[in-house]
Formats: sequence, structure tokens, C-alpha cells
Amino acid sequence: MPYSNAITIRQMEVLNAITAAGSMRQAAKLLGVSQPTVSAQLAKLEEAVGAELVHRDRQRLDVLTAAGELWARTARAVLSDLEAGTHRHRELFGQHRYRIRFATMPSHSGRVLGYAAAEARADPTISEFSVSWAPSSSMLMEYLEIRKANMALMAMTSALSEMPAFRSEVLYEDRILWAVPKSVDPALVRGIIDAGTLPTVLPSALSNRVVVDVPHEWRATSDIWFAAHLPGAVPFYVSDLHLGAAEIVAAGLGTCHVSITLHSNLSERIRSQVNFYDIGRTAQQMVLATPRHLMTVPSYADYFSRLTEVLRAHYAQYLMDHPWNQ
Repeated sequence: MPYSNAITIRQMEVLNAITAAGSMRQAAKLLGVSQPTVSAQLAKLEEAVGAELVHRDRQRLDVLTAAGELWARTARAVLSDLEAGTHRHRELFGQHRYRIRFATMPSHSGRVLGYAAAEARADPTISEFSVSWAPSSSMLMEYLEIRKANMALMAMTSALSEMPAFRSEVLYEDRILWAVPKSVDPALVRGIIDAGTLPTVLPSALSNRVVVDVPHEWRATSDIWFAAHLPGAVPFYVSDLHLGAAEIVAAGLGTCHVSITLHSNLSERIRSQVNFYDIGRTAQQMVLATPRHLMTVPSYADYFSRLTEVLRAHYAQYLMDHPWNQ
């Protein structure tokens, strides 16, 4: 049977998700379907091409077979061409409206998400603006690869920088802030930051550190800083979100690091109970990323460019409006 009659777009999407996620189980989670559904679609594709595409041996480090590598490249190309063709059709034949599938992390939402949504609503060529959340930039990368998102606000990763299929624009260098309960004397905090001077007895709020226990781009930088400047802080509290860590600091129970981007999304209640100090370290390079082929669509490229400039201006203005405790 000719491939064109046997292979479906859904099978291409499943193989693409397996490639991005690294396993059938994770691919099912990304696609929002059951693992048996993924297995069934993969089996049909393997039957159509007459070859095993994914190793079933759990001990194998390589997920894809040699044939799987070939068909994974084919799947990426087919899905990219299909998406680009759909947008070009709308441009050329009067169906100018398209969808923005925006993705980011919860800590990078707030005002930033508001700007993205407002720009979309003001654009007559956009028919829908939807949002997806991911706990890390690596998962946002997977969202872009499987077309769950076509635009993402994320930290620059080595994987993104090495993938020519994606376009990314640097928005700003996000910085790290030390979050300290307002009950702690600012002079004591400045002594720790500037001179590494530790008091004989640490205030209880500085004796406990809140650890954000998910992979993020500046975890190592934060760990090294605490080891050098506040070695007595015990990692007693654990949160899976930086927002949760900030809540514990606001309660006066501990201390942690947050990014300036997160600070812009914190409630006034938290900010009224916490002092934030710039420690002179970069958290991450924030970028706006999208599949490169979509930039061939003029109206889409225009939205991407406008949003890039809006987010850059927002961050620069935020730095001017919020002089940190220095």
C-alpha cells in the first residue's frame, strides 16, 4: 500500500511527540491522550512503513531506531509544512485569521501574559488566543516541538539555541532578587550581600531557606550564592513553584531567591511583607520563541515583532519603576 494512503497526520504527530518527550508515556501526557492510544498510533505507522521505529527495550538509551530517526525528521518536516501552508492559505485566499497558542511558566505570567493577550485582541488577523502552562523551559520547548504551542515566553536553553527550526528573540536578562521578610534589619542584609558579614546569631527568618524543587535554569547559581553568603540557612521548606516560596517568605518563616520577572507578578500583599535585594546575579536570558516557518507569514511575523518590543519595553520600565533595596 502506498505510504500516502496509509500514513496519517495523527501518526506523524504521535511520532513527533515521542521524539520530543523521550518516551511513549511522556508523549501521551504531552498530547493529552492515553498511552494505549499513543501505542496504537505508533503501531499503525510502523505497520505502514514496515519497520520498528521505537525501541521497546527500556534499557536502551536511544528511543528511536535508525528508521525511527528518518521518520522523525520526516514528521517534523511534514507538520511544519502543513502549519505553514495553513497560514499561507489564509493569507492568500482571504482567510486572514489565525490562532496564537501561547505558552509560558506560571511565574512568568501576570502582566506579561496580559500584554500578549491585549496585543492579540487588538489584531484583526487573530481569531483566538489560548494559553498553556509548563513548569520549566524544557517542557515549553517540547510544547513548541509538538505544536501544542506556536509561541512561548521562556528562558533561553542550549536545546533552543541549537535548533535552527525555531526563531527566538532575546527580551531581557532577568536578574535574581533575594527575598527577605521585612522583619529582618536591612542593614544586616546589606552586610551579608556586600561584605559577607554574618551576625553571631542568625534571625530565625534567615535560618530557613525555601528551596524550589523543580529544575530551573538558575538553580545552581542560587545554590552557590546561598552556600557562600548564608551557609547557615537550612533548606527546610520546599516548594514546586517560586510563587509558593515567596508566600513562605511573606509569612516570615524563611528566605529564598526569586527573579525580577516573578516579582512583577507577585500580589501587593506579598510585596508589602517582603524586601527584595538585587544580588548582582543573572537568573536567565528570557526569549520569545516560535517555529521559524511561521515567520514567513507576514501578519504572524508582525505580531511576533510587536510583542517582542512591548515585552522589552515593559521590563525596562519595570526596572526603572522599582529601585531595589541597595
